[in-house]
Amino acid sequence: MSRRNESPGRRARKQAGSDAAAAAGAPVSAASEPSGGDAAQAGTAVPSGQSGRAETRVRRQRHRRQAVTAGSAVLILAAATAVVAGSGAVESGSAGRTVESAAADVPAGPLTAVCPEPLRLLSGAVAGTDPQFSPVSGSARTTLSAVVLSGAGNPVPASSLLEADGTSVLKTIADDAPEEQPLAGVRSAGVLANELVTGATVLSAEPSGTLQATANAVVGFSAEDGDLAGLAAANCQAPGNDMWILGARTTVGATAVLRLTNPSESPAAADLEVYGSQGRVEGTGTRGILVPPGETKAIVLAGVAANDPGLAVRVRSSGGPVTALVQQSVLRGVTPGGVELIQPSAAASPQQVISGVRIQSPAATKALTAKRGYESASPVLQVAVPGSTNGVVSVRVLGEDGDVSLPGGGVFTVPAGSVGQLPLDSLPEGTYSVEVTADVSVVAGTVSSRGSKPDTAVDLAVTPSGERLGNEHLAVLPADIASVLSFAAPAGAAEVRLTGVAGDGSLADEQIIPVPEGSTVNIPAQRVGTDLAAVLISTTGEPVYGAQVLTGKNSGVSVLPLPKGNIGGTSVPVSLGY
Repeated sequence: MSRRNESPGRRARKQAGSDAAAAAGAPVSAASEPSGGDAAQAGTAVPSGQSGRAETRVRRQRHRRQAVTAGSAVLILAAATAVVAGSGAVESGSAGRTVESAAADVPAGPLTAVCPEPLRLLSGAVAGTDPQFSPVSGSARTTLSAVVLSGAGNPVPASSLLEADGTSVLKTIADDAPEEQPLAGVRSAGVLANELVTGATVLSAEPSGTLQATANAVVGFSAEDGDLAGLAAANCQAPGNDMWILGARTTVGATAVLRLTNPSESPAAADLEVYGSQGRVEGTGTRGILVPPGETKAIVLAGVAANDPGLAVRVRSSGGPVTALVQQSVLRGVTPGGVELIQPSAAASPQQVISGVRIQSPAATKALTAKRGYESASPVLQVAVPGSTNGVVSVRVLGEDGDVSLPGGGVFTVPAGSVGQLPLDSLPEGTYSVEVTADVSVVAGTVSSRGSKPDTAVDLAVTPSGERLGNEHLAVLPADIASVLSFAAPAGAAEVRLTGVAGDGSLADEQIIPVPEGSTVNIPAQRVGTDLAAVLISTTGEPVYGAQVLTGKNSGVSVLPLPKGNIGGTSVPVSLGY
């Protein structure tokens, strides 16, 4: 039928169909496209030399429209598929209900822990950052011991001791390729014992299967002469962005140096919040402390808060995560008053539990503190209240036979933004746990001494509060130092499972130790086994808290919080949308 003879209705229907196809991006059929003759009839002249180019342009436009149409079809099909797939989660007629997000398993990453450098005496610049240090003594010795455990039926994960910048291997603990595959269900360990170190180092261990490696290392410092005579120890520490340190002092003869280490590849900027016995301290140089990758920044706390018997320091970093600890030393005239490496405590909370609080006999403490200048050798509990409201603090002391009373009932008030102290010199000799509860968030720890004779070396122990124990905590036992594992269950009965790790990497049979409600249980490491490199700790039942008490020759003493347990892979929720 010719166009001239078509009815108006037919022409209108054809035109509507062409417009709809064009709007949808579909190619218009040849019957509906005007031909060259039609174009001429419509008054559009097409020169003969340009007719080929025009046809080419039309073909290109057609191909483009076809491509758009195909892409639109794919998107429409994908959207339809998503609707169909989601129809099982979203019921018909239930508008407003959300679709549950799927969870994607993210495997655990490598373990990285910073091991502190040996203690050093300050020399030259003694305020601000970047102080100078001088040699210690002829008998000073700093060693590192590390243990890396395998998973059941797996080889010991590849692990090494690295330099602080993480680039050079100082010692290999376990290689990538084991000589033989272990038997199913059998665990073993890589052991590095008494490695002499002269600077900060990094413990690195690859994951064991889907779990982060169960590994830990301890740095031990000991000296029998010089101004730093005593014993100090610290676990190698995983970096973080927010931590509290309590127990540093800057009184006459006391030196406290905060050390910030950045093991990452990104620069870190650290901010300090400092609280003292008289309130919050606003010192210069406490904001934006730059810690370059692989380096350590030292800050002398006396330059921030001088002559204070108890400081609480909050360290928060942006950029790369950092580790933080305080090198504390005390000198009373020419007599050493003790050394310690103060590690971070548990985060601020209305409840804190401090394990491994070692108290010497009241008679020995009385004889020691009677001499002028030794008043600070008396054991005390320190509580920091960082908020803007005064804290009413209640203290409960747990001994081996249950609760031990304190004068005044153990209740006292700490002003907002300050650090308060409660004497513990009335306690009989022993190792205790201290539970602190308050009506506001607090940070807590204890400071005690070991030594009974004035004019002879006295050592210092600072015990931070700890977190609730779970599974796979690894307490490394430094050689030639007596270790006691101290546990407490304040709220109810629990059990502690101890497995000795021998120096050859083999594991002993598990021992189950009951922890009665409201008491402290102290287990010497020799009870778990002989010639041990570490003890693997897991708990069941009500919440359990613990610490490791170290004692050395003469009056040496140091307390380690138990390291965090095994960290597995995490599940990350994944939401689909646009």
